[in-house]
Parts: sequence; C-alpha cells; structure tokens
Amino acid sequence: MRALKVFAAALLLAALPVCAMAGEGDPLLSVDDLMTLEESYSAFLAQMEDLIIARGLLSEEERSAWHDAQMGDFYQNGGYGSVLINYMPGVLGYVREEETLALLSVRLEGGQTLELSTMRRYTPMDSSLSGLMMTLSLTDADGVPVDAQFTFTAASGVFLKWDALQGAYASMGASATSGGETVVFSDQTPMPDAKDPVIYIGIADAETGEAIPGAQLTLRVDGEGYVIDDGALMAQ
Repeated sequence: MRALKVFAAALLLAALPVCAMAGEGDPLLSVDDLMTLEESYSAFLAQMEDLIIARGLLSEEERSAWHDAQMGDFYQNGGYGSVLINYMPGVLGYVREEETLALLSVRLEGGQTLELSTMRRYTPMDSSLSGLMMTLSLTDADGVPVDAQFTFTAASGVFLKWDALQGAYASMGASATSGGETVVFSDQTPMPDAKDPVIYIGIADAETGEAIPGAQLTLRVDGEGYVIDDGALMAQ
C-alpha cells in the first residue's frame, strides 16, 4: 500500500493537554493560539492535497473530508508537538469523529450567514481539549464580514474563554460573550439517556448594538459525549 508522510515539526514537544497551557514561555499552545495558525496551516494542507491527488493517493471527491480530518487533528493534538500528516488509500474510513473539524453554516432571518467552526464530536474522556470549542463568524447578504458580538447561553454546563494574563481557561459561567474569539463549552459526561443540550447564540452588531436574529446549536448525546450533526446549527 502506497503512503505519503510529511512531518512538520512546527510545534514544540509537550506532554500535557492543550487546556493546561501556562503563560509566556510555556511550550503548549491554546486553541486560540492554533486559530492564529489556521490560515497558513490550511494553505499548507491545500498544497498537500494537490500533491497526494496527483500521486493517486487521494481522490478529488475525498479532498474536503481529508482536509477537515487534518484540521480536526490539528486542533485536537496540535498542542502536543509535531504535526503529522499521514495518508494511505482508505484511511479516511478510520478517521475518528473526535479528530474531525465540523464547519457549519446557516442563513439567518435577516439575510446574514452565520458560520461555526467546531469539532464533529466531543468526548471528555479522550479529548485534549477542555470542552467543545466553538468559533463563530458572520457575513452579510453580500458575503461581506460583519463585526458582530456573540452571546452563548445554555441550560447546563459552563462556558470557558482563554485568559492570556492567567495563561489558562477561565470559566464564564452559564453564558459567555465573544467578538469572534473561541469559546469552549464544558460539561460532565452525559448519560446515554440525557436530553440533547441546546446552545443558544445571540448576535448583535458590534458597532451599533442592534440585535440580529440568532441561532441555536443542538448537541446530540451518544452516551460518551456529544456529536455535532450537519443540521445541528439552526436559525432561531
């Protein structure tokens, strides 16, 4: 079986999960740190995709799934050390949902489009993340980015945000606000018969404070954690 492996030693070695990152000089990276690298890393993956497709190791139809799997693994394991890109024909069938990035979008009542970047599945027991990461962005009807303020609320669990001064995630309680930076939803491992939690997303124009129709994200309980289905993000 043919294989193509590229090792990118772009991140320093560490033995603790991302959520335990300390302050300046610590080798670990937070999710927000990784977000700053996302654009350049995604561009690198695009070049890799072209190469492995040309080598016959990946079909054009698998390009998007392979990219999302690599980006998910980047966030899940990127704070540990070297980033490994490894492709062998058929390997996508073995990619875990916990290591796959989910990119969801929904058209709001006002004509804007809300986009959410998160993980396809979150399980507290085997994740290096402190919870389910959520990063939002908003564009208007013409696709122009909108400077927005997002408010997250839920009936259970807590929301966390990275505190650069403390070098740790800080609890925001049952609600949290964001100007586009990553917010993490953390809760206990749900029972198999637990009710699917819903995260409500309020939106306001950051300049005028005018309210924009919001959305909600439903997390499906699977007994070990939460699954984010394709239709999980819906307009309110």
